[in-house]
Amino acid sequence: MATLNAAIRDDSKKSIAKQLRREGKIPSVVYGKTTESESISVNAGEVSKLFRNEGRNAIITLNIADGKKYTVMAHDLQYNSLKGTIQHIDFLAINVNETIDAVVPVVIKGAEIVEVGEIVVNHQLSELTVRALPKDLPNAIEVDVSKMTVGDNVRISDIAPESGYKILGEPEDVVVSVSYSGKNTEETEAAPATSTETSSTEKTPAE
Repeated sequence: MATLNAAIRDDSKKSIAKQLRREGKIPSVVYGKTTESESISVNAGEVSKLFRNEGRNAIITLNIADGKKYTVMAHDLQYNSLKGTIQHIDFLAINVNETIDAVVPVVIKGAEIVEVGEIVVNHQLSELTVRALPKDLPNAIEVDVSKMTVGDNVRISDIAPESGYKILGEPEDVVVSVSYSGKNTEETEAAPATSTETSSTEKTPAE
């Protein structure tokens, strides 16, 4: 299990969050069913290293400076839209014996085989929500598109999850599709047929 140290955060002033980010820290909060919400901050470099080594859904022992210790997961991440850096983290205190819902990234495999000429792979859902015990949460859900052709789709119902977790969401939601550049497969299929003939009785609008 990964370990992460946290400091108590004084959130009485709005400027505190900006100051923490300048110092290389991420304003955060920890909460849970039986855990009172507490404002904290964590080191941005340590968080990046933890996610890189353990994955986005790592189970973490969070050691807070006041002596409290929680078993948590990073439930929600907020990013800076321009820099792509993590701006805020919601840590959820968990019971390792209870199922939870978590967001898992979708990783596309084999796109380089399919994308030839004007053919493109459309990554329509980059994340999926799954339900599982914390230890069974996958770091990613891989979708192999190497054998797909134009017009093919992979829907949630087409993905066979490994044992231990369930994918949530509408079964017919498209995760990945293959189309020609600039054209969405779903839109192409739904486009109405246009008539090649124009009625001779059609009148032009009066000026």
